[in-house]
Amino acid sequence: MSYPDAYEEFKLLNIQDMKERKRRMKLPVPKHDVQISLWRTLKSFVGKDLTKVAIPVHFNEPLTFLQRLSEDLEYSDLLDKASDESITSAMRLMYLTVFSAIPYACVSRRYSKPFNPLLAETYELVREDKGYACIAEQVSHHPPITCLHTEHELWTFWQEYKMDSKFRPTYFKVVPTGSVHVKVRHTGEHFSWMKPTTTIHNIILGQLWNDQEGTVTITNHSTGQKACLFFQPYKTTKHYTKIKGEVYDLEGNVEIQIKGDWTSHFKYKHVDSETWTDVWNLETDILEEKKKYWGFSPFSLQLNELEEGVCHTDSRCRPDQRELEHGKVDEAAEEKLRLEELQRGRRKNNKNANPQWFQEYTDPDTQDTYHTYRGGYWESKLAEDFSTSPNIF
Repeated sequence: MSYPDAYEEFKLLNIQDMKERKRRMKLPVPKHDVQISLWRTLKSFVGKDLTKVAIPVHFNEPLTFLQRLSEDLEYSDLLDKASDESITSAMRLMYLTVFSAIPYACVSRRYSKPFNPLLAETYELVREDKGYACIAEQVSHHPPITCLHTEHELWTFWQEYKMDSKFRPTYFKVVPTGSVHVKVRHTGEHFSWMKPTTTIHNIILGQLWNDQEGTVTITNHSTGQKACLFFQPYKTTKHYTKIKGEVYDLEGNVEIQIKGDWTSHFKYKHVDSETWTDVWNLETDILEEKKKYWGFSPFSLQLNELEEGVCHTDSRCRPDQRELEHGKVDEAAEEKLRLEELQRGRRKNNKNANPQWFQEYTDPDTQDTYHTYRGGYWESKLAEDFSTSPNIF
């Protein structure tokens, strides 16, 4: 799956013995309100690969994509439930199917762009209250590839995020091409899926909104059992946020049905039952006060909070992002330009080209080759020694 001693290394952190720390519930200042010409800025991007375009800082939120990817873990309690020893493999698939859709609810009302991570940039997320430790790294700049690995006593969650994109005057389309994986520790079951296509509409004029499309197939590689989640775009239905899913037995018969709205809730029922049971509901504390802070949920508000002991390549250490979080937009723009020029210089000299914490790996279950955690980050953190990490800021 990954570095053989990843779980043993994780256990060195002794998360269960960590004191739960108090986390912030707001940012230093509310979101800036800068009036700029959106059309003048965006018209030169039409038809281009946005991964190679320098986006003005005015369009950013104070998080990097490394941190955005870690938001997939906001409702990690569903992974805990999927790892319950007492449930069936079908119920495990049901929980993971719902879990696969939740990230779109968490960012459905946010349209600012996360900062593009620099090559070798990292992000660590240790949640002693939730029992997991996550490390992410930008392993490639062109094409952009972001990797994430999370360990928990009950499960392991990892993914490599890659994408194709298409920008047109009326929409921006993102087609993920990487895969997401979960392994349940006590059974050894390995699950994987690919994310649906996301389209953001009304880029130039009107109210921004997004939809998802495509069938997400969650596969249990240990048993062969599968589940599907059906995203329908607005072009096929005005009720595009409504969603249905199905968990199948080994013969392909529907065993569990799932329904809901990917922006707010999910329910499930067994096919031989008439009773629908709640699985997940969006926390409703994204109130007017929170809307001042880029629409971040409480979980998201805490992602860029300063912490001691993180690697100097951590997203929390980015000066441009920190300036933006404090409302200093001009200073953020200057720092963003400086960092981009530094990165171009490193690429020209071919420095720091290899990932620090991830390596390519061929998955024996899927036969796909992707980057997976090689180990060593948490050992370096405990030793307070990140001397081998590059200076990217």
